[in-house]
Amino acid sequence: MTNMNNTSAANGRGTSRQGSIGRAVRLIIKEVPLLFPVTVFLAVFEAASPYIGLFLSSAIVTELSEKSREKEHLFFLAILLVTLNLLVNLLRMLLGQLQDVLKYKKMKLLEKSIAEKSWEMDYETTCDPKVHEKRNMMPHWGYDHGIVTLAQQVSDFLCAFFVIVISIVLVIEFFGARATDGGAVAGLLNHWMFPVVFILLFSLSTAYGIWSAAQVQKVTYQANKDKEEPNNLAESIFESCCVEYQRGKDVRMFKAQGILQKKLADLFEHIVGIQEKASYFARKRMVQASLCSNIFNLFVYLCVGLKAIYGAFGAGSLIKYTGMVIQMGSGVERLCNTIREFSQNKKYLDDYFEYLDMKNQTAEGMLPVTDKIRQDYELEFRNVTFTYPGVEVPSLSKVCCKLKKGEKIAIVGRNGSGKTTFIKLLCRLYDPQEGEILLNGTDIRKYRYEDYLEFFSTVFQDYCIFAFQLGENVAAESVYEEDMVIRALENAGFGERLKTLPQGLHTQLYKYFYEEGVELSGGEGQKTAIARCLYKDAPYAILDEPTAALDPVAEADIYQRMNQFIEGKGAIYISHRLSSCHFCHRIMVMDGGKLVEEGTHEELLGAGGLYHKLWHAQAKYYQS
Repeated sequence: MTNMNNTSAANGRGTSRQGSIGRAVRLIIKEVPLLFPVTVFLAVFEAASPYIGLFLSSAIVTELSEKSREKEHLFFLAILLVTLNLLVNLLRMLLGQLQDVLKYKKMKLLEKSIAEKSWEMDYETTCDPKVHEKRNMMPHWGYDHGIVTLAQQVSDFLCAFFVIVISIVLVIEFFGARATDGGAVAGLLNHWMFPVVFILLFSLSTAYGIWSAAQVQKVTYQANKDKEEPNNLAESIFESCCVEYQRGKDVRMFKAQGILQKKLADLFEHIVGIQEKASYFARKRMVQASLCSNIFNLFVYLCVGLKAIYGAFGAGSLIKYTGMVIQMGSGVERLCNTIREFSQNKKYLDDYFEYLDMKNQTAEGMLPVTDKIRQDYELEFRNVTFTYPGVEVPSLSKVCCKLKKGEKIAIVGRNGSGKTTFIKLLCRLYDPQEGEILLNGTDIRKYRYEDYLEFFSTVFQDYCIFAFQLGENVAAESVYEEDMVIRALENAGFGERLKTLPQGLHTQLYKYFYEEGVELSGGEGQKTAIARCLYKDAPYAILDEPTAALDPVAEADIYQRMNQFIEGKGAIYISHRLSSCHFCHRIMVMDGGKLVEEGTHEELLGAGGLYHKLWHAQAKYYQS
């Protein structure tokens, strides 16, 4: 992880240089090596399939038109036609199913790579709205965009190529057939201008079809882009307010169904309006292209019929040559459309690889956080200033302070005073824009990022309890020391509740995935998060309003337990209940992003400043 300005632009240029299509092909070959061989064979059979019918049907009609026709030969041709069609269609079906399985596998690998990249990102990059939007957009591509659709485009390209090659051979044969009967019509059919006019009309018809398809695809692509934002918003509303069963209480008590329905209806109406506009344009263009194509097909039938009438070939060749021209037209159109789709799909591939190549904004140092540092440390904020992206007023401004080993510190202040931002910077979820944070006199950006994160054990105010087993939540891993987890839960005040759980540490939490999942109360969830903090046993503990869902008695019990079990370690407590300050060696008071007061409880009460006001505003709740 290195600092990098204009990250997205730089990554985009890197992706272009490497070639996103070539990179995608190499990735498919590496991860799903059978996909392209299956695609090639499928394209061969798809290209050959219509010509089997054309050639053999033509031979059958030719045989029927002969006076000396042989029934045995006709029977053989019919059996051959049916058998080849059956075999080819069977192979196409089997290869198509295998291709679908391989494409599905690749899609799951793609989703996995997106998830893994998200986990690897630093917090600051993850919180970027543009990064968040890009990440949410990619899983919706499915089979229609990106790497997965590349296999289908390769299949279409090869199939179109094979069709065109076969058709060119038949076109040469068609123009080489000479009308033998005399007359002006036969002379016109044999004239060198006939193939020129024929090819010119074919080119115009095909070009118009390709142009129409390009216009439709352009409008469809833009419509899909325009639908992304309302689609994401509608999905977010649906998942957070309708699917998230824990929010059902508020929805019902405040009768919020109406406003949710109105929001979703407005979004869906907007989405449908975009789609209807694009669909109308597509229908209009496709009707025009179909009309042009049918006029040319009528001309083909006329030319082939006249050549047959004037003795250029037998009746059976009517089927072969008319089918040949139609197949060639569709092949050329399919080839051009596929090339254009490659170009359009490259935008999605660029987005995907740009996301994978995105560099973290948090600096990555090389110094290890050694055991010596973990055992004897001092942290220092030196003139630290930080402003969130898109916000003008700094959340922290010129903050200076020191945090020593074994020292318990309470950070207090009104909402928005910068307390949580202080913690995020200390934990390196963000890096300061001005000033520096030091660990034993060294800028923390010079330490290895993962080593530094291991230095802290935290309970954030928006902590996350996963819908996994209780023991997995505490240990943050599937394999863990059960005795240590039980001890951490007991030390966090969860011991009595643990005894009532049906499967102990292996009890599934919440009902997202399992009907038998156990729901935790707010206080129980916070105790589980505190147990996770204790289990990690890091040198420095941080509790950012960890007891908001607990009553004052339970809160006092938690703080007493924490002081007991992190004895000798550094700790920071953030709480709106100033009772936590009794347990701390030092209190830091923040206001407007600045550190305005610092001292012991008695010193700050005597100073008569902001802490004095906050304390007396709450005194009636905890004086006893």
